[in-house]
Amino acid sequence: MGRGVILVRHAMPQMRPGVASGFWTLGESAKEDCVLLAHALPKGIAPVIWSSPEPKAAETASIVALRRGFRVVTDARLSEVDRPATWEDDYRATVKRYLTNGGEPGWEPPEAVQARCTAAVDDALNRPWEGEVVISSHGIALSLYAASVATVRLPQFWDQLTFPDAWRVEMGERSIERIYFGGLPPA
Repeated sequence: MGRGVILVRHAMPQMRPGVASGFWTLGESAKEDCVLLAHALPKGIAPVIWSSPEPKAAETASIVALRRGFRVVTDARLSEVDRPATWEDDYRATVKRYLTNGGEPGWEPPEAVQARCTAAVDDALNRPWEGEVVISSHGIALSLYAASVATVRLPQFWDQLTFPDAWRVEMGERSIERIYFGGLPPA
């Protein structure tokens, strides 16, 4: 394997109205999905998984790491887009507007998300380990990062992500391919 990047979108969290999404955790079936993901990832990947510290992404990374004998390094730069912590009945429409229009009032600017995710991935790639680097993060942040390094169409890319999901980015070639389609499709 080369020094490419595998982008992993976390497994399906237990959604809890009244609790900010940054605190959501995985349910039992989502944890089982993570085990399937761990076995689906290719051999020869780096022995460290880089993860957002948010529970749903960190739990996804931890389960994959446990099954593969790896360790997890958390990096706040891989967190989801900073946005208001209020429950939105039409969240999907709001995200599509954000991705289409280049922002949404009160939300972290897309360029800032791309910059911090790029810095985190670059740091992971500059470590001495061999193999592709696995990044466990969130749908919007990963979509914005993917659009900065590969040819993807926002918001269509985000809209097709599943829980969990994994994509291989061929760095320098602007190409991306799905390597795992799992769990539940978007609601």
